[in-house]
Amino acid sequence: MFKPVSALMISALLLGGCVGQDEGAPVSTETGASNPLIPQRSAAASFFSSKEDAYKGTPVGMITDLLLERRPGGFIVRVTGLADFPGPFDVRLVPVEGSEDTGTLAFRLLALQVRGEAGASEAARTVTVAKWMSDKELAPYRALRVQGLRNAQSVSR
Repeated sequence: MFKPVSALMISALLLGGCVGQDEGAPVSTETGASNPLIPQRSAAASFFSSKEDAYKGTPVGMITDLLLERRPGGFIVRVTGLADFPGPFDVRLVPVEGSEDTGTLAFRLLALQVRGEAGASEAARTVTVAKWMSDKELAPYRALRVQGLRNAQSVSR
């Protein structure tokens, strides 16, 4: 027991002598950085920024179902559509500009679609999207309209 403890003590003393003395140096703020530990913004930092790229969705072929479901404090707008190609993804309801003046709130059903076989089953091409809208958001409108590529459906409140 005495040999391992003495070997450990000698090792600690020898290693302690190897560590040099650190000297503090003033930090120059001429680079504009107030803290040298925080890196400057770079191209990699802009990659992770919160800015969204422009959405490149295309209209879904047909709107098959539009439901306005009442919930406490608002409505759930649920839209089902049939895409032209199988495997659509990232489905969104995008507001149509200028529709607010008519008393009807209009949306366009868009999805990212990859061209493939046009003869795929209906189940592979069906998409559903839902959006929560509060009573306050829907108060100025009498109706809701969702447009697809070849048709549109509307529902009154």
